[in-house]
Amino acid sequence: MTWNTVETLTDLDPRENTGTYLGTSRHTDAQSIRRKFGIPELDVEQFDYPSVIPGCLCKAADNSAFSPGGGTDALIEGPMGAGKSTFLKTIGAHLMDSVGRFPSEAVVWRASESRSEWISFAPWAKVCLPSSCEVEAMVVSTSEGDAYRRAVRLEDVVREVVYYDDPMDLCQNHLESGKFHVVYPDPQMTGCQDLYERSPKRKDGLEFSPDDPVNHWWVGFLLARVEHGSFIWTALLADEIGDMIPQSASKDQFASYQKVELYRDLFIDSRKYKLSVYHAGQNAEDAHEKVKRKHRWRVTLNGRANPTRASQVVGVNRVPMYKDLTSDMPTGRGLFWTETNFAAFAWPNIPKPTEEELRVHLTPKVPSDPADSGDSAESEGVVSL
Repeated sequence: MTWNTVETLTDLDPRENTGTYLGTSRHTDAQSIRRKFGIPELDVEQFDYPSVIPGCLCKAADNSAFSPGGGTDALIEGPMGAGKSTFLKTIGAHLMDSVGRFPSEAVVWRASESRSEWISFAPWAKVCLPSSCEVEAMVVSTSEGDAYRRAVRLEDVVREVVYYDDPMDLCQNHLESGKFHVVYPDPQMTGCQDLYERSPKRKDGLEFSPDDPVNHWWVGFLLARVEHGSFIWTALLADEIGDMIPQSASKDQFASYQKVELYRDLFIDSRKYKLSVYHAGQNAEDAHEKVKRKHRWRVTLNGRANPTRASQVVGVNRVPMYKDLTSDMPTGRGLFWTETNFAAFAWPNIPKPTEEELRVHLTPKVPSDPADSGDSAESEGVVSL
């Protein structure tokens, strides 16, 4: 059964013959993905300005012409329909790849219970779920003539499914170089407060609890990864960034503003620990300025005018473009830029395997009643009063 004739997501064949999965020298997941979707190998020599696209995507341990040494970042902006999700998947494939002396990375896709833009990579995906929750997966079709929804096993859709206990367990025991990880955040915030209590960044008045908005878990993820490792090359791909670090964050009962400040500090530190963070959104204005000011690479996608003056962009002292280059670009085109140079680029279409969507619903597990286990006082030889 070929990709284009798959009728349902459960018909997808997991790619279990790659060297990445088998731990052998066979072709990697990245090579398998690139071959499937026609993504060419990233040729660092083809770019006029090595510090722009190669500098952002190709990591090196030293301060080379291609990389500043350590993690990188990008703030990606484009209107609905510009291809942000496809672009993120394309750079994810490149980051998983190993080009010459540049290492392959563990790619983390920020998953949401309501969206599944990552589903094109399902045959290679390692889905990471919180062990604190019951998991319900649904395949949903919104076809006008054949609308339906039905329960499925995630294991029948993706290659691997694992469960993590807390952010540290995820980072230290489940992230693997060269793999595409789809990570669902834990609504219970398990382990996040303990991480924060041990952090040198700890301040009074900031707490993580199950009442927090679920996106606060990603602050805990950065805290675990930056302060405790594992320090393998890692990239976080985060779409809809306005939901994650919103400009509207306030000093509310969840300390949302303070958590944005903590996220900003961890984002800055991430570079030293081989962690790259790529944020994307329809409007950069939706993301908090405290984080936007710290981005070194920017990306403007088709259908949105690139800035021509530094005053148009938070955190930028200079813009190298003097005219609009991106408004009339077709879908699949964009502009990478820094304060010194810019480079136009294109990326291929990465089609969905079917018209179906995947919905994953997480429900906190109910603690078991000790009486149900048979461990009553009488069973231990103790007289109840």
